[in-house]
Amino acid sequence: MTRHLVLFAREPSRQAREKGFGRVPDASLLFSKFAAGWSRAAEAAGASLLISTPAEDLSGWRRTPGISATWIVQEGRNFGERLRETAVRAASLPGHAVVVGGDVVPCPDRLAGAFESLEKGAEAVLVPASDGGFSLIAIRVQDADLLAGIGQRRRNAFSVLRDALLARGRRVAVLPAAPDLDGRTGLRALLRDGWFGRELSRLGRRLLSFRAYLLVASVCPSFECPATVLPVLRGPPLAA
Repeated sequence: MTRHLVLFAREPSRQAREKGFGRVPDASLLFSKFAAGWSRAAEAAGASLLISTPAEDLSGWRRTPGISATWIVQEGRNFGERLRETAVRAASLPGHAVVVGGDVVPCPDRLAGAFESLEKGAEAVLVPASDGGFSLIAIRVQDADLLAGIGQRRRNAFSVLRDALLARGRRVAVLPAAPDLDGRTGLRALLRDGWFGRELSRLGRRLLSFRAYLLVASVCPSFECPATVLPVLRGPPLAA
């Protein structure tokens, strides 16, 4: 196979905690569905799926239903170093490889566009995120050093990386933005802007509703919430 998608991600339960959903039951399901969506996008694009994750997350990923992948164990002391090493591993694969974050909404058209751009001669592909970072990248191994200094929430990461690649004379393809999920505020924005299909929209609203219940309960300890109001997060198993 000459197309490869590398998902750079914590396992779903850790990802949920990092995004501020640690107290919400089954919040990891949202990130499991993100991963499953990217798995389907890879299959549609004729690409293999690899997941780059810290060593301590491997067991969690292996318990995640509907995910079949090759594993890359992340190495490095910080976010930038781990991303650089992942990009080096990805760029060393035969053909073309694209790296996407595990908190990015699955976008099959962006993935297909990235592969097409690479196959037409682009030396790098970037998809910006709405917060000034980037959601998806594909770069050559000789440019992976540019990632080492990038912080996890750096608001100008996209423009810094793009400008550095252009300064090296690389042919850079920039595709339309794809959003990532950055906490509850980001989830509200994704729902408002219509990025989710029906199933993800239902799940997203339930996550936000549970937060609202916690706020009411903390302000009014005697508040009794009817069983029909307190969301019970359940969902069908992920498609294989």
